[in-house]
Amino acid sequence: MADKSGKPGPALMFGVPLIILLAAGYFGYTMLIAPALEDGDGPASAGSGDKSTSGKKMIRIAGDPWSGYSTFRGEPRMAAKLAKDNLAVDYIDDEKYYDQNARMEALAAGKIDLALTTLDAFLQHGIKNLKDGKYPGVILWNIDESNGGDAIFLAKGRSSFDDVKASDKVCYSEGTPSEHLWDFASLSFSNLGDNLGTDNGVVAEDCWKKLKDGKVQVAVLWQPFTAIAEKDGYQKVFATGGQADDVIVDIIVANRDYVVKEKDAIDKLIRAYFSTIKAYEKDTGGHGKFITADCGPDCKGDESLGKAVLAGIDFLTYEENACLWWGLCGKPAKMNARIRKTGRLLSAKGKIAAAKLPRAETILNDSFLKGMKAEQDDQLRLASEVGGDNTKVAEKVKVEEKKYEYAADAKKDEEGKDVGTLRLPNIYFAEGSAALDVNANSVVDGIGDRLQSFPALCVRVYGHTNSVGPPGPNKALSEQRAQSIVNYLKAKDGFAFPASRFDVRGFGAEQVVMKDGREDMKASRRTEFKLFNCDATTK
Repeated sequence: MADKSGKPGPALMFGVPLIILLAAGYFGYTMLIAPALEDGDGPASAGSGDKSTSGKKMIRIAGDPWSGYSTFRGEPRMAAKLAKDNLAVDYIDDEKYYDQNARMEALAAGKIDLALTTLDAFLQHGIKNLKDGKYPGVILWNIDESNGGDAIFLAKGRSSFDDVKASDKVCYSEGTPSEHLWDFASLSFSNLGDNLGTDNGVVAEDCWKKLKDGKVQVAVLWQPFTAIAEKDGYQKVFATGGQADDVIVDIIVANRDYVVKEKDAIDKLIRAYFSTIKAYEKDTGGHGKFITADCGPDCKGDESLGKAVLAGIDFLTYEENACLWWGLCGKPAKMNARIRKTGRLLSAKGKIAAAKLPRAETILNDSFLKGMKAEQDDQLRLASEVGGDNTKVAEKVKVEEKKYEYAADAKKDEEGKDVGTLRLPNIYFAEGSAALDVNANSVVDGIGDRLQSFPALCVRVYGHTNSVGPPGPNKALSEQRAQSIVNYLKAKDGFAFPASRFDVRGFGAEQVVMKDGREDMKASRRTEFKLFNCDATTK
């Protein structure tokens, strides 16, 4: 309302800007400022915060010692946030629940309310513990991705998977993400497979000791033993993160009955959790100290190891959950695709029948993430309505997937950069031709889909011919064939497959395949795909 002078009155001069500021700042306050104020200005540390649980409603959660679950183990900022709502987490640190099947059994029986687990473990062991014909729980959100926290190491003197011999032995911790990473690698690389002997361990430390003692030549480790192995000069040939994208994803699963009965408690938990993760984005030092303490005897109080553990875990924010994984920002949900891919991997390894794999919609519950998203959208809408179209209030949630820049040429001749030759179907060309026909296009489509699982690695595409015909033309033809494959991939997705990602070469008949002392003419006509580390950087 204007006064007699024609100037805006106090209501417009002060009321509108105030509403805009309140709306725009709402999520910034609740997700970042408030948690920081609750715990003071100094970094949080393990053991601080309100330990009292008297009179509070307890949320029973079970997991294992994985550092990605540390936020649920007495994290002071989250504990303080929950305490204000008269809630507390009862983290059940019982070794029997370290077994994934026992964890799913307890979830189905209602002995725990929430389970912290990996997507692969939930799919594999949930099917054994159905309740009323359904999986024992529903996934509420994604906790983290392993981002180098899990890795495969080789004995000294080996530099790539191509150096692995049939007589070698591998060690991984059975029933853990290490086994799943090994399953992924053994299905992906031609020199790995079920023919290798195993000498497995219970935990990563067991496999680290066996690698040092020469009892195994391949070991799958997790932090802090990945950092320790690197420091001791062992070759880390393959790791989670961009080299094995989205292979190990940690999730939180709720008992189905608990979701119905305790919606309010879950809603408060998810808000407390994401506000804590948001606060730690601005306080990595505090997070590192907490991780070091939570790591316990494995880290031995060494903050450098704690930092290595933290660096190997990509804690997923609310925004990454809502927009990337759960498709609440107008883009396809990564979660649905990851469930399908993980299911196919488990099926290929004989761990779950393909016909029994659940549909994504039957094991996902996005209502709590949707509630937060709707609330945020309402605040932005209110601010826009009050301020008008020309008023800049705040941008909608905007999160992009990692994009990589490559430099294959700079690294293609460096020793020790190869990861290994991929296990892929052969691409057949007509005699004397470098053109891809319809059938070959279909094969290359499948290869492109496989390469998407290794976004941080560059690709060697090597063409070979048999010895029929003159060497010069054969060599030229083999390179033309390799180049035609790369050209097809570039045309299909120039962002994922730029020319700078590839090392293209033709060898003609220089490396023919021998069988029983004679050249295998058919096998010699082939295209090889080798992954190598070109130190790709994220945009």
